[in-house]
Amino acid sequence: MTDQRGIAAKARYRPGEASDLPAIRAVEALSYAGVEPDTGLSESLVTASVDTLSHIAEIDGQVVGHILLTRIDGPERALALAPLAILPDWRDMQIGTELVRHALKRARTDGWHSVFVYGQPDYYGRFGFKSHLADPAETGWQGPRFLALELVNGALKGWTGPLRYPEAYQAVARALQR
Repeated sequence: MTDQRGIAAKARYRPGEASDLPAIRAVEALSYAGVEPDTGLSESLVTASVDTLSHIAEIDGQVVGHILLTRIDGPERALALAPLAILPDWRDMQIGTELVRHALKRARTDGWHSVFVYGQPDYYGRFGFKSHLADPAETGWQGPRFLALELVNGALKGWTGPLRYPEAYQAVARALQR
């Protein structure tokens, strides 16, 4: 049996580039088949005038995963994590875990203070995301699956208020509701 963790270690993780957009769109389309609208969220955000941190995972030159962090308005220097997409044949091999680690490391290095995500608490909890850190945020998807991570210790202490996501997020949310 193949060591699945070893596969993640053999992948190449790097910042995404404009030339990667077709491959990223394909990864998202296969990862979220029947869920995501025709224009991928990452493509919409990367081509908009919004600060983004894009990372991809490649194996033998093939893009097999992608993660995107996007600036949101709310607490100082905050990001939203979405989407995290892995090709179905490459899931359960720790590639998503490594993409999250690489993206968070880059966010810290680039001086970002916090990250918000809507996702599985047990998955994102291992990176330090906590529901109670996101509780002061005013958003339409509050609850135990809405999590936050402080990249700078105390970055969210005492903060409360609305989170404003870029229009591309809103457009995708509207398309998903149809």
